[in-house]
Amino acid sequence: MEQGAAKIAKMLAFAILLGVAITAFNPHYRQAFLAIARGQPQDSPIWKSNLEYYPDIVLPGQPTASAAPGAATEPADQP
Repeated sequence: MEQGAAKIAKMLAFAILLGVAITAFNPHYRQAFLAIARGQPQDSPIWKSNLEYYPDIVLPGQPTASAAPGAATEPADQP
């Protein structure tokens, strides 16, 4: 049982180190991390690039996709 716990601890440590390395070397991930650390995740380049793919996902304090400028206005489906 202790060997299993040690393996999981090693895998977790490796995953953390890999995540830190990727965040340090990839500029988009680094900017995303800094935006989240500043408390402004909407300034993240990754968030900005995903806005058009996920219009229904909004951060607290942001207008909904239907209230955003240029949003398409489609009538709701009626049964």
